[in-house]
Amino acid sequence: MNPHDLFGSDYNTFCEIDPFNPQNEVEGFISRKPNEYYGALIITKINDKDVPEQLIMAAPKMHYPFDSLQDGTRRYKFPTVKDIEIFEKVDGTSVVSYLYTDGVNEFMTHKLRLRPFMANSRFGSFLDMWQEVAKKHYESIKQVMKKHNCNLAFELFGARNMHLIVYKNALDIALLFGVTNTGRILSPTDLVMATKVGYIILGDLPLVSRMAVIDKDYIWNYEETQRRLEMGLSKVEGEEHYTGIEGTVFYLHFPDSRCLQIKCKPASVEAIHFATGGLSKNTIIATCWNAYENVDVLTIEFVKQLLLEEYAADKIEANTELIQKCIALVTNEMEFRQKVLEEYRKLGMNILLNKREVMRLLSTQFAKSQMKKVYSLVIAYA
Repeated sequence: MNPHDLFGSDYNTFCEIDPFNPQNEVEGFISRKPNEYYGALIITKINDKDVPEQLIMAAPKMHYPFDSLQDGTRRYKFPTVKDIEIFEKVDGTSVVSYLYTDGVNEFMTHKLRLRPFMANSRFGSFLDMWQEVAKKHYESIKQVMKKHNCNLAFELFGARNMHLIVYKNALDIALLFGVTNTGRILSPTDLVMATKVGYIILGDLPLVSRMAVIDKDYIWNYEETQRRLEMGLSKVEGEEHYTGIEGTVFYLHFPDSRCLQIKCKPASVEAIHFATGGLSKNTIIATCWNAYENVDVLTIEFVKQLLLEEYAADKIEANTELIQKCIALVTNEMEFRQKVLEEYRKLGMNILLNKREVMRLLSTQFAKSQMKKVYSLVIAYA
């Protein structure tokens, strides 16, 4: 299996210990191509021995259902389908669970978007957080994967893994969809994890929220969904964070059982996105947050590399100064978060048991204007 045939030139080699099966050192290739192969793996060796080459599909890139025309209008490209399920788009860390084999034994593991496995980094204990909230579901995850011969895509989200959207829950996972190694997408209802009528959850895996099922008026429903998302989106005062819903994913179900994913963002976010050729401040900040899942130090070279997956090189170069400012903003946010948690842990106290004293002591380390944010961070980790 030649990686160039599938991924073109957009791939890297890897050789890493699988943290969920530490007896295995796994080698192969990982795709960076921004299409259905985004984050996909080709596994070629385990413990320096050749194994049956395995293509492991991950979470594909999603696109908008229209072309933007020069006059500012849109040309929608909705195909004829059986129906469309509309699910909430959760804002967190993308995790894909998958199975691989050494030719004799089968192993279950879990990966980040552009890495072959989960890992902790300087600014994100992604492996530890995943283990904390997902481990109790491992047997169910494995059963669903084996039953449907697919990998499963999850989102790891909450106040302890904050990106752009502020969540009240500390840390959770949500099952988004399944993907077979032939590239077929399976919605939660395709996985028989929920019913279309009434959206009754049929298993114990936490699912992403479903907002509607439609079978007509696709364009009207798309634009109405945008309007409602916009109404519920609010910027947190003094911060680059928002409350509300980041967006939605439309699952288009075809008569032949195929499923296509398209994304829908709040109108103002989308308007900014397209007015600037796709490279807005929000877009760059979101890319910076995602970059921390894959590197310990955020560099302009790595952020530009991620942006190149969707945007033209000349547009990226023209916004170099903005990219640098966004990197500084996100880095400062992550360092502030680290400092708050470090100072809190030094106290050796539980804010849930002694809120007044904890906040009094922390107020000696942070400015008065920062204390609301300090409290929110500490309570999320309590």
